[in-house]
Amino acid sequence: MISLIPLRENSDVDLNELGDQMRDLLGEGTIVRLADEGGTVIAEVAGVSIKASLRNDPIPVEILQEPLQAAWYWSDAESEINKHSSYFIVVISDPRIPEPPKMEPTEVVEETPNIEGEGVLEVFPDAPDAPPLDDSVIRYSVQGALLLTRISLLLGNNYGALGIYWDGSTALHSWKAFEESCASMTPVNLPLRIWIDFRLWESKDGTRGLVTHGMTELGQRELEIIGSSSSAQQIRAWSYTVAHYCLEKGKVLEHGQAVGISPKEWIRTWIVKSRLDPGTWATWLDLEAEE
Repeated sequence: MISLIPLRENSDVDLNELGDQMRDLLGEGTIVRLADEGGTVIAEVAGVSIKASLRNDPIPVEILQEPLQAAWYWSDAESEINKHSSYFIVVISDPRIPEPPKMEPTEVVEETPNIEGEGVLEVFPDAPDAPPLDDSVIRYSVQGALLLTRISLLLGNNYGALGIYWDGSTALHSWKAFEESCASMTPVNLPLRIWIDFRLWESKDGTRGLVTHGMTELGQRELEIIGSSSSAQQIRAWSYTVAHYCLEKGKVLEHGQAVGISPKEWIRTWIVKSRLDPGTWATWLDLEAEE
């Protein structure tokens, strides 16, 4: 798991002092050392490795180009990010979490995807031959994301962050938005708006869709909604609720499972081959499901 933290100016960072700050945050049992000829702080605790490196040059343009275009929620993102000339790169490594499959960067959805058919996906009663997911990987991944969030908050507050790029969701956020998400963060109130990009669009026929980006890094399948007649508010609410339930509880949704917040408010989920990211599997949220 990786975060990039652009800084307001070239900070005079004492990495030994930074190591002490990380030990204070993580506890006395933390082992701290310097690496990369003194350019990286490595902290190890409970078998998990945290690496924080200061780079005295801007984040490569190719990394931030698409996230900047997609950051509609941060109106002055480009002008703010252009102010940075140094950044932290923070990496969390946990041997209990397998590396997610390498995939090409997901193109930002701005218009209706080219998908044949409308409405609810045709569903078959037999469960598909999708690779199984390990709920223990989900739990360790969520713990790792919480740790990366805490370390990123420490570094950004102490060294003047402008924003944060969350590699798992390929999303860019202002530092203010990141701090607001962290303020209410607990193991049962996860900062999903930082970890996951919920990409909503409206089709020319008036239906709407949504796809997540970031669930894969947390051990889950991405969520998809296509051709829904529900409102944008309903789609966002359901996708956020389902994502949070799956990650907080470490639950793997099954093919045809009903999930809801009451006996009268529920939706159906299906495990399908993704129609937005070919070669992968997704969890389809059927908001128009009937009993």
